[in-house]
Amino acid sequence: MRENFPDNHFVPQQEPKNPARDLVRLVIAEAPGKRESEVGEPLRGKAGQFFDKLLEDAGIQRDGLTITNCLSCRPPHNIFPTDSRAWSSKRCYISKEHGVKAVHHCKEKHVDPLLRSRKWNRVDLIGSHALRIVAQKEGIIEWRGRPLELPSGHKAIAILHPSYLMTYKKSMRENTLNDLTKSLEESAD
Repeated sequence: MRENFPDNHFVPQQEPKNPARDLVRLVIAEAPGKRESEVGEPLRGKAGQFFDKLLEDAGIQRDGLTITNCLSCRPPHNIFPTDSRAWSSKRCYISKEHGVKAVHHCKEKHVDPLLRSRKWNRVDLIGSHALRIVAQKEGIIEWRGRPLELPSGHKAIAILHPSYLMTYKKSMRENTLNDLTKSLEESAD
């Protein structure tokens, strides 16, 4: 655990502590929250704890995964810089143009090099922002659980974000467990 991280500090990818030889799996979430910024690791807050429980129930060991975010620094007020809801409210902290540039910068400097760094067997896109930014697809409900081919050529699957499941769709928990374990050749439910 890292101490004294500023509230919006860069959160690097988490490398596997116990990589499986036959499974090279990348998880791409959306952006760090407060806890992630404090400890310097992705998916370590409440949503991360929920995600850990999903992994455990699916029989997947977190310490065998590489985990990163589309956006590597915590956005102010946890508002993703390209979230259109923010632009129409007083909570907006960045213009649409600058938000798009910031997200593109993170993808180009952090996500794309990571995708190119290995021959990933599977990429899990956690949430609608990861789906849109990495797979260039809109509509997490439509695309969740469906095998995708990324522009990089990697095989991926979109998964509902743990915070969405915790807040709105607890009924989709079993579907998400299936999405975490299904073959990339299977189709959505």
